[in-house]
Amino acid sequence: MMNHRKIPVSRWSINGSAIGSDDLAVETIVKLQYNDDIVATLLASPEDLEHLLIGHLFCEGYLPINFFVDRSLSIDILSDESGYSVKMISDIGGKLVPKSDGITTSSCGACNTDGLHSLNNGLPVLESPSKIEVGMLSQSLDKMKTMQTGFRKTGGMHCAGILTTQGDIVCIAEDIGRHNAVDKVIGKAIKSLELNNSILLLSGRCGWDIVAKAARANIPSIASIGACSTLAAQTARQLGMRIYSFVKADSAIIIG
Repeated sequence: MMNHRKIPVSRWSINGSAIGSDDLAVETIVKLQYNDDIVATLLASPEDLEHLLIGHLFCEGYLPINFFVDRSLSIDILSDESGYSVKMISDIGGKLVPKSDGITTSSCGACNTDGLHSLNNGLPVLESPSKIEVGMLSQSLDKMKTMQTGFRKTGGMHCAGILTTQGDIVCIAEDIGRHNAVDKVIGKAIKSLELNNSILLLSGRCGWDIVAKAARANIPSIASIGACSTLAAQTARQLGMRIYSFVKADSAIIIG
């Protein structure tokens, strides 16, 4: 499944215009299913779809980590003119209910702004992460960029990576959506890594939804090339996490 496609375009410059082609990131409808229930319908890139389903079910609180670690998973991927359907077939029936409906009560008076009190219900408080050298994070983000084949082709794809505290990038995933890239990379790493000893790398900015996914996956640290939002920052502080944003070789903004 290719994550990019050549599309006819008109190229313009000060010297005039010419008909040519360009590689654009593929965006398609993806339905995520657990047995016969549709869990979510997303706009996503059509690669690593099995990991997208696994990561989404885990990061959104539908199923615990031992569900994925302790059994072989049966996943079917079908495509037609309407997009893709990714279905996990399990002998454990019943309708899936997430651990959280996305609503929180904040224990911090200063955090009771911007709707934070209505977001974090059910999100776990994590053990305080160890401090990480900003230089290592910068080098890792630079290395991840060299691995982003979809972005290099299109300039239009986000990337997420899982980094060990020793500085090794275990895996990366790209997608048209930031949150999809995070689901995919956590879906890839869920069986092979103690996620509480890892750092989530982001090619762009960090919003609340990504902090929530990292918290459910027990990832205590996030490093991003871009900014983080107020809700991301406040949630990280509330849950004992740490965000490194605007990471460069000699500087970063550290919150939490």
